[in-house]
Amino acid sequence: DDQIEAYEELLPVIKRDHGSVWVLIADRQLIKTFPAFAAAARFARERYGKQQVLIRHTDERKTEDAPFVQVHVED
Repeated sequence: DDQIEAYEELLPVIKRDHGSVWVLIADRQLIKTFPAFAAAARFARERYGKQQVLIRHTDERKTEDAPFVQVHVED
């Protein structure tokens, strides 16, 4: 997936600049970092709706809710 590939390419810079955080990747770019998964998911839902995004933690072992969340928005 393009978003995972972009995340992996950006990860060294994200860790250097932001440390241990949740990140939102969209359009193969780092959009924003968050202290909690819920905040990242809320931001993604509000701003990206149906668009595919990736939310990952820079410490891959950390999980809060689910590593994958699909949000369905009714039109």
